[in-house]
Amino acid sequence: MKHFSHPHALELSEVQQSNETVCSGCENKLCGTSYKCTKPNCEFSLHKSCFELPRKIQHNSHLKHPLTLYPTLPQRDSMYFGCNACGEEPKCFVYECLECNFSLHAKCATSWPEYVTREDHQHSLVLQYQWPFPIYDYVNIFCEVCNGLCNDANWLYYCAQCKLGTHLQCATVKKEDGSSFENEEVEMTNEQKLMMATIKAQGQQARLNFQAQMAYMNAQAITNMWRSHHHYD
Repeated sequence: MKHFSHPHALELSEVQQSNETVCSGCENKLCGTSYKCTKPNCEFSLHKSCFELPRKIQHNSHLKHPLTLYPTLPQRDSMYFGCNACGEEPKCFVYECLECNFSLHAKCATSWPEYVTREDHQHSLVLQYQWPFPIYDYVNIFCEVCNGLCNDANWLYYCAQCKLGTHLQCATVKKEDGSSFENEEVEMTNEQKLMMATIKAQGQQARLNFQAQMAYMNAQAITNMWRSHHHYD
């Protein structure tokens, strides 16, 4: 059996749960029915579900163009882009729109449910592909599970009624202190509130610094183009 992502033939096999072999498509441990390379010294393996992934998909997070499956992130001349869903570097199978520099881990494109229900919150959390606030409002969202800052360039789970959100990976994780979403703000001490405000201010300053740097780079590029044009004149 052949797969477009690998030069050698693959064979179907049953992998025991205790096996430490990792899937080359999603980097999770193999278990159950899987495909393994027939070459003795080649460790390439795929879950059956990863083997059967379609080469092209239409995803709700990017309706402009279909996404194409690649074994790894294609080489390109532009700056680095991580997975648009989770922000991490795609080192395994990735769905990509080369025209828009849009990337999704194959597992991110297929794994995250549209809604998540938590015992500590009365409303369902909705999967958001876009930041729920205008980007130039500089509104920060802190994950209600880990208290880390959510990235406005990536997906998150969000409750619009309560204006609360979580990282993708945290949405189904139980809070270690056992507190609920609703009590989080009330239980914060003045010292904690001051620390959170400081983190928010630092985040806003970092964004402003980035925007200033990009504006400078754009101005330099325009200046270089102008000089090049007049040099040949």
